[in-house]
Amino acid sequence: YWCICHSATYHRACSQWHAPLYISLIWLLTLVALVPNFFVGSLEYDPRIYSCTFIQTASTQYTMAVVAIHFLLPIAVVSFCYLRIWILVLQARRKAKAERKLRLRPSDLRSFLTMFAVFVVFAICWAPLNCIGLAVAINPEAMALQIPEGLFVTSYFLAYFNSCLNAIVYGLLN
Repeated sequence: YWCICHSATYHRACSQWHAPLYISLIWLLTLVALVPNFFVGSLEYDPRIYSCTFIQTASTQYTMAVVAIHFLLPIAVVSFCYLRIWILVLQARRKAKAERKLRLRPSDLRSFLTMFAVFVVFAICWAPLNCIGLAVAINPEAMALQIPEGLFVTSYFLAYFNSCLNAIVYGLLN
């Protein structure tokens, strides 16, 4: 997003000196996101998926917050960024002699398409599990029993499968 929409400041903000800072920030945010699990008691072994996992019925408010912060908010932010990139691409195509900052190199466009495909695959793979989590959070007593076990297990492994699909998407589009 920054490279395409703010290309004039990209190299200053995304230099090799800033990379360790950004990586440290990502790790810090990851650790902060894990801390509430220890207080809510939302991690348990689930024999249906043979894994220790987030229990959606542990707390309605916590489950809704997890879905909102870890799925809906990132989807909204990334959608906004892709919309801005798409608008910029359309502007660049309309102007035959556009300013230098509006010109897109083919490699930038290919990177955009690759990242967009990764985003779409992420949304498709994680949406079912998060929709189930939201439904269970809204009405835990009724929904937890109505969701077929096969649907839950499939949605869970589909979310896991997203990591495998990323390598395939990158391999096919680069």
